[in-house]
Amino acid sequence: MPTPLRIMVVDDTTTYRMIVRQSAEAVAGIEVVDFASNGRIALDKLSRMAVDVVLLDVEMPEMDGLTTLRHIVQQYPHIDVVMVSGASHTNADIVVECLNSGAFDFVTKPLESDMDRSKGALIASLKPILTVLSRKGRRLGPVVPVRLPPAHPSPVSAPASPDPANHLLPTTAIGQTPTAPQAGATRAALPTPNRKVAVARTVGQARTPPDAVWDQKPAMLLIGSSTGGPAALTRLLSGIPPGLSIPAMIVQHMPPMFTASLAAQLTRSTGHDVQEAGHDQAIEAGKILLAPGGRHLSVKRQGTLLRTVLNDGPKVNGCRPSVDVLFMSVMASFAEPVLAVILTGMGNDGANGVKGLKRSGRTYCLTQSRESCVVYGMPRVVEEMGLSDLSIALEQMGATISALCRS
Repeated sequence: MPTPLRIMVVDDTTTYRMIVRQSAEAVAGIEVVDFASNGRIALDKLSRMAVDVVLLDVEMPEMDGLTTLRHIVQQYPHIDVVMVSGASHTNADIVVECLNSGAFDFVTKPLESDMDRSKGALIASLKPILTVLSRKGRRLGPVVPVRLPPAHPSPVSAPASPDPANHLLPTTAIGQTPTAPQAGATRAALPTPNRKVAVARTVGQARTPPDAVWDQKPAMLLIGSSTGGPAALTRLLSGIPPGLSIPAMIVQHMPPMFTASLAAQLTRSTGHDVQEAGHDQAIEAGKILLAPGGRHLSVKRQGTLLRTVLNDGPKVNGCRPSVDVLFMSVMASFAEPVLAVILTGMGNDGANGVKGLKRSGRTYCLTQSRESCVVYGMPRVVEEMGLSDLSIALEQMGATISALCRS
């Protein structure tokens, strides 16, 4: 029988520590081994015991979640951290900063007043995340002393504008050793302008011969991402010079409220104007539109123009917004060449959308490589279906997109 994944729950509320513990232990292969009421206590305990995963509250006295996360990432890179956040605009800003600072993922605290319903909602959020982490297996590193700053009360504050060159701290991704860099890496040099990008051989039946090139210039960029996506999007867009000559649309799996913070963070960090998409908005060159959390984003044709459509329809692949919904609507409404990109994430969302786009013969698909993914799920399914034209490391993604858009 596999050894359970060892989890520490960090929350300043006794009741919520119990709810999080019961919710986590409802997932097979999970054992909660300890608790802490704030970040300082948690770091002291981590210096004396072996833990695989920390479920970390955002708002705490003495030492808040973001500060605690940064200590864990620096001192214990083998430990995965899942943030547990209340739903507020301030917390949304901080959660996005946490995801860019090395957190594996986040869940929101349920708003249910009934304890059983609250636990049920939290189990539904935690189960897919903890299941993926459990499949990674135990990866306990050495227990090392942690050096903390002098103790003093430190209320949670909104994060400062990050420096795109330095603000991402290293984290451990699936398939990599703890010392492998996950962020802040040197940006790859841009390929020579007008150079065609070769198609790589993918898993499964390749749609295009491996020595072919894509000789079309895309008229739209579509990106889908999930777990690990906020940091991946930051690095991808940072590799594309500002002033993108085509419209771009992004679906990142996130609940309501958090995507507005993500759009603002991407704008600050990358030099691009990233906006949370509104309903019936014109889709224009140079605009980067991000699907709002909790709503599907699609497109419709109105004369010669494309406009956005937001709806609250059923979840697709367990997701709203869904990558498939956006990609399928582009397939139905847009006749020009499309560059589709599938980044890190759990599940299979995006695969059917890429398949639909590929039927036109005017779509080129990039997938993030296994080694550079936090979770190699969404890209893996696209590759196994033979739909990926090029599997590429995240560090090279922005430069490759730039080269294709100039071709």
